[in-house]
Amino acid sequence: MPDFSAGLNFRQLEIFNAVVEEGSTTRSAIRLGISQPAVSRNVNQLENDIGFALFDRVGGRLVPTKFALRLQAETKKAFMGIERVVKDAQDEDTVQSGKIQIAAVPSLSLSFLPKAIKEFILDYPEVSISIETRTSRTSLEMLANQRVNVALVSMPISHPGVKMEILDSPKAVCVVPKEHRLAKKEVVGIEDLIGENLIPMMQGHNSRHRLEELFAAEGYLPKFKLETSTIEMACVLVEQGLGITIVNEITAARHRRFGVELIPFKQSMNYAYAFGFPAKHPPSEITRIFVTYVKEYVKKNFNN
Repeated sequence: MPDFSAGLNFRQLEIFNAVVEEGSTTRSAIRLGISQPAVSRNVNQLENDIGFALFDRVGGRLVPTKFALRLQAETKKAFMGIERVVKDAQDEDTVQSGKIQIAAVPSLSLSFLPKAIKEFILDYPEVSISIETRTSRTSLEMLANQRVNVALVSMPISHPGVKMEILDSPKAVCVVPKEHRLAKKEVVGIEDLIGENLIPMMQGHNSRHRLEELFAAEGYLPKFKLETSTIEMACVLVEQGLGITIVNEITAARHRRFGVELIPFKQSMNYAYAFGFPAKHPPSEITRIFVTYVKEYVKKNFNN
């Protein structure tokens, strides 16, 4: 029975872990930034300390034994636990004065996000925030490349390096000028839009596809004179009396003060917004706190 009374050497376990993953002392040395002889020496010393071989030497390669694989799995858990403790300590130190980098779609960064940020900054005045207004796809790519800490995107969308968390599924509203014939209705349905100068999103946008589905169910093929790539622009065009549009209530809310009415839309448009986080790196404590503020703002102002 090997004697572990003196404890296993942490550095030896780190080197051992690298050798199991790399399958080579040379590659492990490059990864760890030390010499190849130093890797071999530490592996040999670890084997001497525990009293048996961890690797079979096959054709110049190091093949881990069954025990080595079990040991590597446990050491990896231990390393991850240590990293979590260190990260928690770092987060505790920086939670009052950290930095949050956000990528968000225009429909959010130009609607409620500034107000949510204002509420957050009142409680965390030392935290600095940077905001990138980008498409959903670009926002997720920036997140996966660790250029931002969190992304706010329009669903459905996914990325292999990103974990999604739903923020809200807002209701659809019809945005019309105050003097429009539909302005006094309590609810608007797809049948009310037939023959209207509707301003949709461009081809490829999820809401455009959904509108075309709804019109097809009514046996109607609409002709669009105006279309746009952003929800914000659609609302601005309505303000100018150029037509009406169907958008989500979150984006439309701020346009009430510009001479338009928002009427609930009868049919579901399947709107959804979500947070994106790096799949392999949990968000910092201050980022999580910020996300909580955003959720609370949306819940308080839009989930009636």
